[in-house]
Amino acid sequence: MTPKEIIEALRLTFNELVNNEAAPVALSTYKLVDGTEVEITELAVGGIVTIAGTPAPIGDHQLEDGTVITVGDNGAITAIVPAQPMPEEAPPMVEDMTARFAAFETATNEKFASYEVKFSEYEAKLKKANKVIEGLLNLTQTLAEAPTGTPDPIVKTTNNFKEEKTEKNYSVLFN
Repeated sequence: MTPKEIIEALRLTFNELVNNEAAPVALSTYKLVDGTEVEITELAVGGIVTIAGTPAPIGDHQLEDGTVITVGDNGAITAIVPAQPMPEEAPPMVEDMTARFAAFETATNEKFASYEVKFSEYEAKLKKANKVIEGLLNLTQTLAEAPTGTPDPIVKTTNNFKEEKTEKNYSVLFN
């Protein structure tokens, strides 16, 4: 603002306060976040904010579009903070989790399939081992039950040791 514009704004404000005269100014209507309607002469520093013809209270007020205006004495705007652009919505986590779950399910199914192949290989090996063990048991039983041949008549099958039956008397020990 130029010095002349500042002096003119001060003169208008002073006249309004002292004489309760208002220069014809076009008012724009805005809504605050809480739904209250306000009139603003100019949405810039130096503009006047009124609520139902009364200067707005001192402090920060947020418009519906997110713009924050700071109001000083007599409803004058002392600062304006433009609305922050809304952040773009992040993609929903549901889609991300669905993809992760699908990847986990695929990996798990592959692991189980490989385990099934290994188990079927082990089952085949176990069946072969069982057949071998069964054959060995049959062979052992056959060898145990069948005679190995005819006995040689020259070989004696009697015991060459003499058995002596002597009784030992321990009565001497207990006298």
